[in-house]
Amino acid sequence: MKLLLACALVGFSVILSGCSGEKAPQSPVAQSKKMIVLGVDGMDPRLLQEMLDSGELPNFKRLVDSGGFQQLGTSSPPQSPVAWSNFITGMNPGGHGLFDFLALDRSTMKPYLSSSTVRAPSREPLELGDWRLPLGSAQTVLLRKGTAFWELLERAGVNTTIVRMPANYPPVPTRGDSLSGMGTPDMRGTSGTFMFFSTNPAFAPGEVSGGDLRRFEVQGDRLVARIIGPPNELRRGSPALSATLEVVPDPDDEVVVVRGGDRELRVRANEWTQWIPLEIQLLPGLPKVHGMVRLYVKSAHPETEIYVSPVDIDPRQPAIVISSPDDYSARIAEAVGPFYTEEMPEETKALSAHVLSPAEFLAQTEIVLEESRRMLDFELGRFAARQGAAFLFFYIGSVDQRHHMMGRHIDKYHPSFSAHVQAQVSESMRSTYRQVDDLLGTVLGKVGPDVAVVIMSDHGFSRFYRQAHLNAWLRDAGYLFLKNEKDNPPEEWLSNIDWSRTRAFSIGLNSLYINVAGREKFGIVPATERLNLAREIAGRLRTWTDESNGQPVVTRPSLREEIYRGPYLAEAPDIIVGYGNGYRGSWATSKGQTAAILLEDNVDEWSADHCVDPDIVPGVLVSNLKLTTAKPQLTDLTVGVLGYFGVERDPAMRGIAPF
Repeated sequence: MKLLLACALVGFSVILSGCSGEKAPQSPVAQSKKMIVLGVDGMDPRLLQEMLDSGELPNFKRLVDSGGFQQLGTSSPPQSPVAWSNFITGMNPGGHGLFDFLALDRSTMKPYLSSSTVRAPSREPLELGDWRLPLGSAQTVLLRKGTAFWELLERAGVNTTIVRMPANYPPVPTRGDSLSGMGTPDMRGTSGTFMFFSTNPAFAPGEVSGGDLRRFEVQGDRLVARIIGPPNELRRGSPALSATLEVVPDPDDEVVVVRGGDRELRVRANEWTQWIPLEIQLLPGLPKVHGMVRLYVKSAHPETEIYVSPVDIDPRQPAIVISSPDDYSARIAEAVGPFYTEEMPEETKALSAHVLSPAEFLAQTEIVLEESRRMLDFELGRFAARQGAAFLFFYIGSVDQRHHMMGRHIDKYHPSFSAHVQAQVSESMRSTYRQVDDLLGTVLGKVGPDVAVVIMSDHGFSRFYRQAHLNAWLRDAGYLFLKNEKDNPPEEWLSNIDWSRTRAFSIGLNSLYINVAGREKFGIVPATERLNLAREIAGRLRTWTDESNGQPVVTRPSLREEIYRGPYLAEAPDIIVGYGNGYRGSWATSKGQTAAILLEDNVDEWSADHCVDPDIVPGVLVSNLKLTTAKPQLTDLTVGVLGYFGVERDPAMRGIAPF
């Protein structure tokens, strides 16, 4: 994903539906209603019930006793952007068009992020030597289709605030306030790229997934860290811009002095800094681009090692649109201080690269959660002061990100479980649920009994013991062929495939495609045979078992025609692969690669997941409203929110209100 920040400064624009900003007349049925929805990504009904039974969650119990608690059916596949889009639009993926984290351009066979994209200007820039003069504006496009439910609320006169709703970048223009969440890039235009600097001679610099490992530049007693920022689209080749931080270790203490711009701060080893603003100059005379980073000093002596967070967009002076209206992010920052703006700020990639330890990762996620706490306090104060009908959605990602990374530390059956970890690590998930219970207590303490309070999650969690190489299974089953069995570059997408013989392939976490003639670039399967071939493959996938234990690898392979409806059905993968509990598509499969083996143990830090059979990972629905629908789905909740305010649903929405 390309951010094109340089173009932003000479005319960046965002394609979004129009919004006049004028207040709509309030519907009589909505004049006094108020609702708060806490979206707790990844909260699992089984762990929630267990902790309710043990008396560890008093505020959840209070809510359950006054209303109810049910499992909430998730999307197929149960991936966050898909599930949240179901909730946002009240439609399944056939209606909103998001089917996986990755989408596939079948005309080029190149993948792209499914929820948003940056489109370059229609006119090529004017080349002047090494310089490039843009002749148009780059455009960031929200690819999710359909009407967001809060747009309907606003038209009926309900005051809305939407904080970090996933799959809403760029944010839909609103009459209320909206801050983008999952999908929002860092200043590089990536989903979060950290840096790590060291003076250790044994340190091996290079790139890892989601990060850059570098040596400090030594200049006398100073260590220089060059922080990589956005690409300079005004220069040929779009070289990366950078900012410089100077680090001076204290010779007599485990402390370093960090200098950047006109700021200087002393940081102890094993300590996190506050946000450090960075100003990046494109050209003299042009406005500077504002970013910010946090540092963690792992060591000051004898070697200096410092972790640098991804360069986040500064919400006080955002380089691109991250809120609606544009000044909303600055208003929050003025009230609570600067905060993470990248899509999923918990540093899972640094933990996976073993740059941060599990305890250090948890400490960083504690910073994220504390920022969320301050933001929620701020929004609750505004919400309580609202006159008339009001709706507040507030997203919390800590449960999801911690569960992904702590799975192997809390499950003694995991292939890489270790009993020798700190108590804060082994107890991390229970403590996280208790923290969410505290947040709920804050909500209940600031609103009256007449306010509807809803806790929901997009999915739960399953075990992730074994990685399933789906393209390897397709190869062994005779549906996929390679050009050369020994040439399978891991850095390439859909590499080394012999398209002249391949009838089916996989890319993404749950998506399987038929190689259809006239649809895929190198398609060979006649369109009239597509559905029968999909049925055949789905049937054979149901028989795939793990020879080491006899367990089913795939429990729910679904044809798109069976589970989707809507105008974007034809854009869907042909089969949505629902893996069994303990299994998930491999990281190699997500890139369209073909491994030599079918299955392997998952020994990564990313050790629990939810991109499986949706029946295995339902979410939660807890409310002080009486729950009346058996087995509610995400789209039912959408209809329920609208119905609570007496607002008519969009004709494309399906569902039965759960309260």
